[in-house]
Amino acid sequence: MATTPVLTTGRFVLRPWSLDDVDFVVGAASDPEIRRFSSVGVATSPAAAEEWLRTRVEPDRRDWVVVMATDPVGRVSLAHINAQDGVAEIGYWVLPKYRRQGMASAAVEIVEEHAFASEGLSRLVIKHEPENQASCALATSRGYLAEGTERGAFERHGARRDLHVHGLLAADRARPAVGT
Repeated sequence: MATTPVLTTGRFVLRPWSLDDVDFVVGAASDPEIRRFSSVGVATSPAAAEEWLRTRVEPDRRDWVVVMATDPVGRVSLAHINAQDGVAEIGYWVLPKYRRQGMASAAVEIVEEHAFASEGLSRLVIKHEPENQASCALATSRGYLAEGTERGAFERHGARRDLHVHGLLAADRARPAVGT
């Protein structure tokens, strides 16, 4: 089983989660947007945060805390990694005060580079609820093509929810991202 490596840039560090991150997880889960669109939204107590953290270490997942200086500011992940087919899903969120500063996009870019170069993947997907316009904008700006809607893809708060799907191939990275 592969482990989640530490990834560094000049701006921040992506490091694996630890149980030392419980307070950060509980704090993130209190943000209405994170709670609305992310699985971490259920981690509103220390016990729930510990349980959520335990799910970050799975054979088909690499999950990172985004750290600036010494402060955790967000999360980025590769999930549902299928090495045989060369496919994985990217997920992310950042705390409110770090939004609209390119932080999530920069973290996603680092994970894309890792996924294609080190994990040997050939396709990445970003899935988001239709109401999550910020995630749609990030996917589009990173060059992910809109591929359609997974109707009733999952259940949250007692209702079936749709997901919009965006895809990026390793070969797409030779093309400039939209807006650049």
